Amino acid sequence: MANQLTEDTEKLLPQEAVGISEPLGEIAFSLDDAPMPSTAIFNGVEKTERIIQALQDANCPAVGIFAIGKYAHTPTGLKRLHMYAEAGHIIANHSYSHYKLNDITAQDFIEDIKKAHEILSPLPSFKLLFRFPYLAEGKDEVQRQEVIQYLQSMGYREGYITVNNHDYYMSKLLVDAVKAGKIIDHEKLKNLYVSILWDCIISVDKLSHKVLNRKVKHVLLLHENDLAALFIGDLIEHIRKQGWKIISIEEAYEDPLALMPVTNTYSLVGRLGAIAIQKGLDKKLAVFPETAEYSYIPRALKQQQIFKSPVFNP
Repeated sequence: MANQLTEDTEKLLPQEAVGISEPLGEIAFSLDDAPMPSTAIFNGVEKTERIIQALQDANCPAVGIFAIGKYAHTPTGLKRLHMYAEAGHIIANHSYSHYKLNDITAQDFIEDIKKAHEILSPLPSFKLLFRFPYLAEGKDEVQRQEVIQYLQSMGYREGYITVNNHDYYMSKLLVDAVKAGKIIDHEKLKNLYVSILWDCIISVDKLSHKVLNRKVKHVLLLHENDLAALFIGDLIEHIRKQGWKIISIEEAYEDPLALMPVTNTYSLVGRLGAIAIQKGLDKKLAVFPETAEYSYIPRALKQQQIFKSPVFNP
């Protein structure tokens, strides 16, 4: 009976809490574009409530909520960010308008950061972390450096990511399918979501060993979307079952990777990709599986028949 109790208890605990002294990897979660607008699946408050509850149920350490000022600039939007803060998560700056730096001047971009700062900085648990929208750090190093110098003068650190993916696209296709009246196979959708993200994590972890010859504390980019509201708990469970540890966003940014200077704008595959280029390594060093490709998602959704048209009997 004692052995059975131990086995049952271990099934309920995170992988890192049952005697694994050295996790196979460590990763923090971050959610971009919060508080995202309502959709045909969840209204905004429902989405936030579901994500917070899933994180709480999973005993997940503090995630980074990279907020957009224009979405927070409403009573409901601000309330949702307060909900994340009160649940122990970190609020950070993701700009006011979500402009791509490559498309505007550095000064206009800086003004947009300031505008977001005024709205977000009074929030409890706000930290001076900034993430570039679209992970776009400028059309050239001169433009990038002008923004970086401003951020540093304000005390901001860069909220970089190491693991990128196309969860935003997959979530859009889901919302479109619901609007079109399609029948959703949620179990297959969950498995596809989790497997794609895990493939991305493993690919970037291999890259860290090629570039730095060591493990790093990873930062996963997700969005505060319907897929996160549906499956973030399942993703956490899967990662832990692989022997990995979920860490807080602040612990992730304690990795020496955060202090490594970056002097290029090759950021779309994350901080490790930018450092690889800086070290003179070939861009092809970052080899990602087919499942990480943008075009794979609609193909997999179709092949696995995850979205089906309803059958009407005459």
